[in-house]
Amino acid sequence: MFGFRGVPHPEQPSYEQLAARVAELLALVAQQGSLIESLQAEVAALRRTAGRDSSNSSQPPSQDGPAAKAKAGKREARRARPGRSQGGQKGHPGTGLKRVAVPDETRVLEPEACAGCGGDLAGAPGQISSSVQVSGIPAIALRVTEYLMMRRSCRCGHVTTAPAPSGVRGGPACYGPNAVAAATLLASADVIGIERAADLMSTLLGAPVPAGLVSRCLVRLDDALQAAGFEEALKDALKAADVLGTDESPAPLTTEATGQEDCGNPHVYTVRTMRAYTGGGADLVWYGAAGNRTKPSITGFGILDGFRGVLVRDDYGGYLSYDTQLAGVQQCLAHLYRYLDDACATGPAAQAWTGQAGDALREAATAVRTARNAGRTSLGPVLLASLRHQYDQAVAAGISVSLSRRWHKGNHPALVLARRLKRKACQVWLFASRFDVPPTNNGSENAIRGYKLAAKISGCWRTLATLQRHCRIRSYLTSARNHGHHPLAAIRDALGGTCWMPPIPIYQLTGYP
Repeated sequence: MFGFRGVPHPEQPSYEQLAARVAELLALVAQQGSLIESLQAEVAALRRTAGRDSSNSSQPPSQDGPAAKAKAGKREARRARPGRSQGGQKGHPGTGLKRVAVPDETRVLEPEACAGCGGDLAGAPGQISSSVQVSGIPAIALRVTEYLMMRRSCRCGHVTTAPAPSGVRGGPACYGPNAVAAATLLASADVIGIERAADLMSTLLGAPVPAGLVSRCLVRLDDALQAAGFEEALKDALKAADVLGTDESPAPLTTEATGQEDCGNPHVYTVRTMRAYTGGGADLVWYGAAGNRTKPSITGFGILDGFRGVLVRDDYGGYLSYDTQLAGVQQCLAHLYRYLDDACATGPAAQAWTGQAGDALREAATAVRTARNAGRTSLGPVLLASLRHQYDQAVAAGISVSLSRRWHKGNHPALVLARRLKRKACQVWLFASRFDVPPTNNGSENAIRGYKLAAKISGCWRTLATLQRHCRIRSYLTSARNHGHHPLAAIRDALGGTCWMPPIPIYQLTGYP
């Protein structure tokens, strides 16, 4: 290889050539390393998207796949207490049928003969062995009442005709107020459409009930509610409340309906009081619909723009502009738990801070519930400071470990979440200082869940106007029922001109800031 000692062979590259080659290879390795890191971030993003379900995002449980449902089952199994049986636990008050003090009818049942010798027991001494109260309804059958409206002539020459009974419309044959109220109630429920309600009424009554009749019943009730000014009164009552929750959900309309101007993204909204959380009384629930999910639509409802209390909500941007006029905002912790789980999934080792932040919030929610049940109005300052310190430490760590983590586009989602939790910490922790504010917006989510169920069963609404009508009727029946007014009675009252109206809440001073 060497002709003379120390003299390189003519074909051997020089030091300068080797150095240039090494520099070229190092640049290639750096380029490949950057590409690998970028691809790893993209793969992590794809895995995050593929692994999202109702437990770590706002995706509804109905859209979860088999893998997500299996994961949920394992999660519930881990949470289950050992040795705890299914169903209601010992000490649970229950909500089953209860005995009444004075039954409508009492029947005495006698044994037919002696079970020993077969002898006659007539006149034999005896006593009550046991009793059972059976609550039932009479056999359903139409009862036809014919009203004869008399016409009388007065001495003055004027002829007066008796009016038809209240609630009776049409002729020469029509259904009475109770049948109309029952059909209206069935059709206004989220689980039964108009056609099914008509078919069910026909089966129960043994007489034809056309779908058109049921549809007209809904129109009559909606007309009565609008004439009475029910929705305006409900909105006034909501604006006077101390705490409200709000949520929204997509609402399916026909292709023709969504093709109309400003109706390309229809949503159902709810705004409700949150008094059931503290046991402070019955709740008012309002439903409304709009063709989109924009701030002007929300403002157009005329509730939140005049509200000055505390709003419990998620972090949807359409609500942010109201913050300056509110007494406070409570971010829904249920949403935050899902976002923390989602951030943790991007790298469990690097994102361990999410568990600490979530544990601090859960422990605080439990402490608040325990204190409220014990009649206290605040947490101990030492406990609250300790939990808040754990949370602040976790969020600071989240920002620190996520700053250098690459993402395929923009900032890493864990960094975005950690910065948001720091920026809005006061909105996250309001529930810990005001015991009348629930930590989650589950009440609003549950209130609006029926519309998702209705979409599954009935498919879609034909127009935005019919959806808005459905919302008005549901607002009336839900709020009236919460206040102890039977839905059938509420329908009869409205059709008879005496619509149930929501009371304006009168709150005493609570001492909260």
